[in-house]
Amino acid sequence: MRTVRPLIAGAAATAAALSVVGITATAQAQPRARIADPRVPKGVETAVKLPSCPTGNTVSSVTPAPPGSVNVVVNGNNVKLAGDWLTTGSTTFTAHCSGGSTTQSTVTVTAAPALKDAVGVGSDTIQNLLDQFSGDFNAGKGATATHLWSWDATNPNTGATLDLIQVKGGGCSTIQRPNGSGAGITALTTSQKVSGTNCISFARSSRSRQTTDPPFAAGGIAFVNLAGDAVTWSAQATTNAPATLTTAQLAGIYNCTTTNWNQVGGKNGLIKAFIPQSGSGTRSFFLSAIGVPAPGACVSSVNDTLEENQGVNPALKDPNAIFPFSIGKFIAEKFHSAACFNATCTPNAAGLRCAPSGTKNLFGCNTHGTMVLKQIEGVAPTTGLGAGTVINANFPATFQRTVFEVVPFDPNTADHIPGPTNPVGGVNLEPLFGANGFVCKNSAAVNDMKKYGFLKIPTCGLTS
Repeated sequence: MRTVRPLIAGAAATAAALSVVGITATAQAQPRARIADPRVPKGVETAVKLPSCPTGNTVSSVTPAPPGSVNVVVNGNNVKLAGDWLTTGSTTFTAHCSGGSTTQSTVTVTAAPALKDAVGVGSDTIQNLLDQFSGDFNAGKGATATHLWSWDATNPNTGATLDLIQVKGGGCSTIQRPNGSGAGITALTTSQKVSGTNCISFARSSRSRQTTDPPFAAGGIAFVNLAGDAVTWSAQATTNAPATLTTAQLAGIYNCTTTNWNQVGGKNGLIKAFIPQSGSGTRSFFLSAIGVPAPGACVSSVNDTLEENQGVNPALKDPNAIFPFSIGKFIAEKFHSAACFNATCTPNAAGLRCAPSGTKNLFGCNTHGTMVLKQIEGVAPTTGLGAGTVINANFPATFQRTVFEVVPFDPNTADHIPGPTNPVGGVNLEPLFGANGFVCKNSAAVNDMKKYGFLKIPTCGLTS
């Protein structure tokens, strides 16, 4: 049985926006030391920051145009190339500034991440946040430094599931892309090793430890607290569902003893209960929260293909539909993400689904469709308005959760995150995931958490 811990109370105050840390550079026409030319692996979502234009200038264009799968995102005198690169090789990009000067950087696309890099797989819920962490953490790092990369749960260009990915180079084999928290944890715990280094360094997880997971002990794994989230149910804006449901009513719907919305205060209509695909951490968390070990026969995952935290799948466009949804992910989609090019958010010919501006999240599109978050026990899932919307600290504790990075257990460090001495897994993850590491303490990372809908928690970096 999952231990219920209220995680959000007191954390909402940390959601105030912080300044994103950038790397500035003078114009190319002035003598200066160029920032390290970035390297990126083929097929991984990340952001590359080009050297900034001089203060007071704006970026007018970037030449040559990057591949169609990469967005040019201009924000004043700063410009980033965000997306995934599909062809290896090196290209020198020039940012043209309004004052007439230019800056340059050469982007080198490699066949795969390096063996020494920190590379993760797993949860859809936090994949876009980790994509953003990747771009921020890697900015300015030289080619020989350890970089952070995170493979999305589904192919970001085609939407394909379970396709083959070259998770790392250096002798690592291709694997089937892990789709969801459970699949990511399994991939981590069964990871191939090359010269003592894991081909998978960590897993993203939106669920907590289960009894079937390897232990918090030598040879096992550690769940590292990252941020606060909560899960509620959603329905179409035009729906037969009521505004609120109790935990018991949700259990009745998902064990199929409640079949009509008029049984729980809604209009007459046969309930169509949906659940994400079986590897989803949001699925397992939600079922645990409502006390249903396994969904009833009336519940559909659309033949185990229904991805979590979205409302654009045609199956969900029904006034009788109900679907669990991460509140943090919904906030990111509705208030901080670019609109999709079409109603089903299918990719264009280049593999893009939306084009973010400088003020929108670089990763993930607004895929909530016309779904609306609903109340549990009469409590609203969010507070605030517009871009100031945050998770409601008073949402029922049973539906609050932590999201995690999962790492190999290191008996040589106090927190058991792989460290610099005899690192388990071959990569030092303390500077990334420790309580004093990048994701918990860096101001850019804290701002990333807010824009991707999650809450900074005082236990960030603690392990269990």
